[in-house]
Parts: sequence; structure tokens; C-alpha cells
Amino acid sequence: MNGLKIPFTGTQRQYKNLRSELLAIADQVWASGRHLDGACTLMLEEALAYRCGRKYAVAVNSGTQALIFAQRALKLPYKSKVMIPAVSFVATLNSVYEADNKPYIVDTDDQGLIDLTSLPDRMGVYQVNALMVVNLYGNMVDYNKLHVLSSFFGNAVDLPLIEDAAQSLGARYNGRPSGSFGDVSILSFDPMKNLNNYGSGGMLLTDNEEVYLHAQGLRDNGKITRHILSGTNSKISELDAAMLYHKLQHFDQWQKRRKEIAEYYLANLPSELRTLEIADNVDCAWHKFPVFLQHRDSLADHLKEAGIETKVHYATPLADYLVFAAGGTSPFDPGYVDYDAFIGETSRELCNTTLSLPIYPELTDEEVEYIVNSVIEFFN
Repeated sequence: MNGLKIPFTGTQRQYKNLRSELLAIADQVWASGRHLDGACTLMLEEALAYRCGRKYAVAVNSGTQALIFAQRALKLPYKSKVMIPAVSFVATLNSVYEADNKPYIVDTDDQGLIDLTSLPDRMGVYQVNALMVVNLYGNMVDYNKLHVLSSFFGNAVDLPLIEDAAQSLGARYNGRPSGSFGDVSILSFDPMKNLNNYGSGGMLLTDNEEVYLHAQGLRDNGKITRHILSGTNSKISELDAAMLYHKLQHFDQWQKRRKEIAEYYLANLPSELRTLEIADNVDCAWHKFPVFLQHRDSLADHLKEAGIETKVHYATPLADYLVFAAGGTSPFDPGYVDYDAFIGETSRELCNTTLSLPIYPELTDEEVEYIVNSVIEFFN
């Protein structure tokens, strides 16, 4: 061991690099006297709408809140059934309950993306009101195939699509940016994201003016819509918006570095590890770099001894959470529950074998090489 200590996330290093710039921004915002609903929020919304090729953007206080608002702003029927993938962060599931809808969980493929091949069969039996896809790890769903399969969605050819692009900002599919594919698309800015805040934050993206105005009302207690709908307080501060806007100036360079690290991993990690297979028409954002192996925990322990921190994304299929078994209510008094889940061995295998290696722009070449060599050592 050479004594290197490599954390899983680079937020502390990022702050060290940007400290003087961010402190100057904080001083300007705090001195302005405007802390909410100001020019910084509008600038961030306009910049990300432009980057993602959308007409409208609404900044909110988290990616989870954005998912909830997306379902409400689409004005889905009461207790709508929303199809979601089996492997994702639990916020995907929680957002459906918090929007007063019902989750319909389907299997993922071996890349962690919703299994498009199973959708026609599922749609033939169960009527769903919306489809939520998650661009897991920064990879992207095959949207052309999804469009073709939409003909199987019963009489719901115009089934609303929610694109969860929380992990895929910066990715592209056939040259088109992630965040541009849903009737509503959402972003997240939590500290782990490629464009990260030091607290929380999220955003809705849409081309539908009615959805846009509805979402604006939802984040501000219905104020902008003259209180004809209920809402909550779900804003990001002017400081958060200003810092995120400033980080956008570095974003493309950060993404270039993530891709360099991912390509080195792909070229040099041992063949015993399965890695993501990125389609030729996808430019992956590499939010995570997952590897898959049966002895996941043993590798994690080995890397920990070498000073390398790893994480598991994600250890539990959504259908195995108690909140799902309880239908979104207390697991101690679930009562009668109406829910559906059709997940197979692929999703469970994914959860049982995945391990995420560090991947962030501040990693040095020496550290990336050390990570690879440490993995190789595990198999020797």
C-alpha cells in the first residue's frame, strides 16, 4: 500500500479549488439583500433550460420535490398508476406516494435502466397513467425504442413521460441532451451530483407552458396562480442559484475529466468485472462508475484497506422497501394495499453485485491508476 487516501466524493477538493470564487459570490449575494426569487434563480433557470433545449425551467429545493411536482403539474388522474424502474434511489418510489399516486414497479435491464422489452406485456395487462424513466449512473434510456414501444401502451399513445435526469445532466442521446426527453424532465443538485450544490436543489424542465406555470405555483404556495391550487415552499436560495450558475462555467471541463477517468477504467480494469456497456449513440455523464461482481463486499473491503472508499448504488430493489409493502403508509398498520411489482432476477442481481468506484474530476491520474491497480491486485 502506498498510503493514498481516496474519498468517494470530491466535494471538499472542489470547494478548495473554487473557494475564493464562491466566497466572493456569497459576499455579493448576501450584501444584495435579495435572498429568494431574484436574478440569480432566473439566470440559473434560463441557463439550464438553454443547455437542455427546453422552453421553461423551474428551480425547486430538491430533485425529490421536482419529481413530486412533475406528477402534480401533469394533472394526472386521482390515484394514477405511475410505472417506475425497480432499481433507483428510493426517492423515485417516495415521489409517487407523495404525489398521491400508486407505483407500478417493473424490472430493469442489466445496465440498471428500465427494461423496455417487458413494457408491451405489462401495458397489455395494467393500465398506467404515466411512465417515469431514470437515467441511472448517468447512462440514458433508449428513447427511440421507447417511442416505438409507445404504440403498445393501450389507448394511451400520449402517455406522459417523466424523465428523471438527476444523474444524467451532461449526457446525450443521438446528440440530444439529457433533460430534453420528458413531457417533464427533472434535475437534482445535491452534493453528489455532477452539478452539485452544497445543500440541496432541483429543477423541472418542460416545453409546456401550463405545466411550467403549475410548477411555479406549487413551489410558492400557489401564489403565482392566485392561490387556486395548493402548494408549498420549495425554493432554492439566491446563493445556491448563484453558486450553481458559477459552477456551470466549469461543468463541461468537469464532464471531460469524468469521461477520461471512465475510459481509463474501462480500458484497464480486469475482465472479471462487468462494467456498463454504453451504446454508441449515448454520451454517458458518468455520474457513477459501477462495477458488478459476485464478491462485491470482499472487493469493497480490499479497497478500503488500500485507502479507497467505495459505495453501493443501489443495494435494495424498490419493491423490497417496507414503504412499498405498506403502500406508502406506516409499515406497522398497512391495512389493505393495492400495489403492483413485476421484477425479476436481473434487478435483484444488479443490487446484489454492484459496487461504485470513485469518479470525480478532482481525482489525479496517480489516484485513478492506483484504484485500477488495487482492483487488479484483488484478483491476483
